[in-house]
Amino acid sequence: MKPFKFKSKPREAKPALPRKQNLTPGRVTALEPQVKRPNRFNLYIDDHFAMGLSVYVAAGIRVGQELSRADLEKLQRAEQLEDARERALRYLEVRPRSEQEIRQQLLKKGFPEEIIVQVIARLQESNLLGDRDFAKFWVENREGFKPRSKRALQYELRQKGVSSEEITRAVKKVDERDSAYRAAQSKALRWQDLDPQEFREKLTGFLARRGFDYTVTRETVKRLWDEVNGKQELELEDFE
Repeated sequence: MKPFKFKSKPREAKPALPRKQNLTPGRVTALEPQVKRPNRFNLYIDDHFAMGLSVYVAAGIRVGQELSRADLEKLQRAEQLEDARERALRYLEVRPRSEQEIRQQLLKKGFPEEIIVQVIARLQESNLLGDRDFAKFWVENREGFKPRSKRALQYELRQKGVSSEEITRAVKKVDERDSAYRAAQSKALRWQDLDPQEFREKLTGFLARRGFDYTVTRETVKRLWDEVNGKQELELEDFE
């Protein structure tokens, strides 16, 4: 009887590593579109691969052109800037971001500070990045889906690097009593069959986690108990 042999799993193909850049000066002998990324080009100097370029950076290059090391370093910086800009734009596609979020994302991807500063400046000039718009979006989004107190909103925006001035502007019109009521309404319906004490404890804890203060929480719990039960069993004094 032949011994049983375990069949080894086929090795997964490793993703191709980016080709190493070559900054040796010389004459441009080819500028070829990449097979899988037609919006990018491979630059060849004296028949040797030099670097990959985006269509925007490659637009100024011609076959036969002589490039010095300084020229190639300039192309390298321009390509890095374009790469960082594209990454920032993709990050902004999901939702508006604060300046700090963009900076942290690009730092995480390994871009130097000078490139990040230029990208942020370009985005701001194009009105694609601004802490005022971001703070407005953040508050409106929270108010629409997960209402919370001004204090909680202020804390979240500070964590996003938004200035105190823009935070104050963004939360100025937030009505905490209305926000607390909307935040807790579905919970009150879910817990309407609980006894008054358990109802109060659960809803109070929920509103506290959303950052609402004692007074707003007390009034909101009383209002919702009365609405879902049609009784007056839960008095404000029960909070004392």
